[in-house]
Amino acid sequence: MAVTQDKKKHWFIPHDQAIPRPNDDPEITQILVGIYTLDLAKINEVEQTVYIDFYLGLQWYDARFDSVLSNGNFSPYQCKLEEVWHPNLHIINQRHLDKELEEIVHINSQGIVTYRQRFYGKLATTLNLKRFPFDEQIIKIELISFSYSPEEIHFIEAEELNGISPEISLVNWSIEGLSTHSHAHYLQPEQQDYARFDYQIKVKRHSSFYAWRVLFPVALIVLMSDLVFWLEPTQIIPQITLATATMVSLITYQFILRQELPKMNYLTAEDKVIVGSMLLVFIALVESVTSINLVAGGYRELALYLDDILKWLVPILFMSLAAFAFWV
Repeated sequence: MAVTQDKKKHWFIPHDQAIPRPNDDPEITQILVGIYTLDLAKINEVEQTVYIDFYLGLQWYDARFDSVLSNGNFSPYQCKLEEVWHPNLHIINQRHLDKELEEIVHINSQGIVTYRQRFYGKLATTLNLKRFPFDEQIIKIELISFSYSPEEIHFIEAEELNGISPEISLVNWSIEGLSTHSHAHYLQPEQQDYARFDYQIKVKRHSSFYAWRVLFPVALIVLMSDLVFWLEPTQIIPQITLATATMVSLITYQFILRQELPKMNYLTAEDKVIVGSMLLVFIALVESVTSINLVAGGYRELALYLDDILKWLVPILFMSLAAFAFWV
């Protein structure tokens, strides 16, 4: 493949020709990948998306430029991305990403081709919310070449370029770590492997906010239902009213909280606590009716015995439920 020069003294591979890889077929073309996250603004659990702002940098060596440009005086220059060979990368989990810079590359006298771009917008992310709100998530930028297999190109992490800005605006989350992974991506329709590079940010939710906002109010509702066991079995109306009110309060509260999460085929840790709390409140309602009937049948002592057991058992069961749901 010939390298030619245009009228502005810019060297390029003619775009009207099929541009092969820089190396011979038996050799693997090495692609240096650097991603720097400027901002991670919001994680949307309902949409399963994240708003992100990052720089992407790529570098590779093209011997065709080296062999021609090293013969004379030369200073680095830039040209359009489409005029040179490139790995044809796609961000496969992007939902709406905008580009800020022009699609150009810089080429130096050693034949090193550098591509830089800034992206900002939404990425799709798969969230595992089973331990919500004590969960950790992996935010990925998934790069894939739909033109070349791992036997043709290989992505290498540029450790000095990868990173995350310390001034990101993400609230209620902390950054736990950063990793990269270069591997093959099997595309079933084409039955072929393609080269892929994953940039992964591990984040952890700040759980203290949800502990006060979720666990504390639910605990108060359950303890409020526990007051049923402290009333005299003969006080029919207060017992039924209190048990019913706590059940309605818990159902309403659970409905409001659920609006913040997507519809899933599994229960989160928060769901388990609320569902378990509903069962405890329902037990209080059933026991109220039972104790009233026992007193009416002349078994007042048995009704008081049940009250004495459940007034301590219900709080213990709630604490055990919360510990199991959130920390096991």
